[in-house]
Amino acid sequence: MSDAEQHSWPRVFAVFTVGVSAAFLVGKVPAALPVLRNEMNLTLFEAGLLVSMMSLVAALGGVLIGALAETSGLRRTAIAGIVVSVVGGIGGALAADPMQLLVGRAVEGIGFFMMSVSLPGLVIQLSDGRRRQSAMGLWGGYLPFGAGLILLIGGVVIAEIGWRGLWLMITGAQAAMLAVLLWAAPRPPRRDKAAPSKAIAKTIATTARARGPVMLAVTFGCYSGQYLALTAFVPLILVEEASWSLPMAAAVAAGVMMINAIGNVAAGLLLDKGFRRATLILVAAVAMAGGACMVMSDVLPVEARLAWAVCFSCFGGLIPGALFAGVRHHAPSPAHISTVNGLMLQGVAIGQFVGPALATYLVSVGGGNWSWSLYYLLPMAALTALAGLYLGRIESETEATMQQSGLSGQTPR
Repeated sequence: MSDAEQHSWPRVFAVFTVGVSAAFLVGKVPAALPVLRNEMNLTLFEAGLLVSMMSLVAALGGVLIGALAETSGLRRTAIAGIVVSVVGGIGGALAADPMQLLVGRAVEGIGFFMMSVSLPGLVIQLSDGRRRQSAMGLWGGYLPFGAGLILLIGGVVIAEIGWRGLWLMITGAQAAMLAVLLWAAPRPPRRDKAAPSKAIAKTIATTARARGPVMLAVTFGCYSGQYLALTAFVPLILVEEASWSLPMAAAVAAGVMMINAIGNVAAGLLLDKGFRRATLILVAAVAMAGGACMVMSDVLPVEARLAWAVCFSCFGGLIPGALFAGVRHHAPSPAHISTVNGLMLQGVAIGQFVGPALATYLVSVGGGNWSWSLYYLLPMAALTALAGLYLGRIESETEATMQQSGLSGQTPR
């Protein structure tokens, strides 16, 4: 298929919409957390675990799921992911105790991750070389936009039909995405059958030996843990410390989360303008460190803390946008793209699993003082910056090699 035939913005946006529906799974728990704490008698640590649980399976097997997606087919994996997440959503809606709710979240996590590793590859298939970075920058905004959107409406929905109603509403929306995906996703070409176990093992080994994919995963993991550890608890802070109503707190938190998408899109545009990936990551890490200090300070008024949360989220969005745009450049070959996505999102899952749970544990140790979360947030910001700089070094070495080979026009931005 030629580039001219291949590129389709309507289909790219359709796949993006499927990703947004998957991101509803991430945003629905922060929206419902105050109600869940009361109804299920959750401790603060259990609340953090509930936020993190969806990432547990992905943290343990992300690269394997990515390799399976590569060998089984991106379209088939994405469809299966929708079905699995629907099953998990129904199970969660019927949960009678915290353990059943956590199990439902784990099943949702499997489905979410299956979609997350396969859908970016479909975006790449649907976009040509000239517009691929812009398309991947758009894709990078699926998580903050979808999670933020459900935060925005979640409080109102919960007030009308309860958190179980919200769970079922999201499950229905995801089921509807099957039709969208079947229309948008290109049918895979027929290929000869290979020995799956050997093919998967070889794909994983090749990806794990490459420095670029590993550093994409490390950078994303450091970023994702601190991002979710701060933004997921904005509604809880506003309700419990500032006595805001749940709908108002959820709506404001949604705005904070959704503005992250601006940074994602901006990253793709800035990379097209010639900015280095490492520069964007460094700027974002510094802004996130400063924003975290201000947001978690109980000295500042709530309005000022929210303004800094916006800064934290918007500048932070440069990181996922820059990293998603780098997948194709760092993949050992086009056949390894989904595996690289899997490895990178495994880093995301580890960060998202550890971050909220560890941050809330530190807050509990500090007697409920949210500034204690900085003992986690600030080191992660520093590690994000260092990982980004090392990723930049890898790209500089790759660029130098390309120039020596007469391929100077193909810089890894």
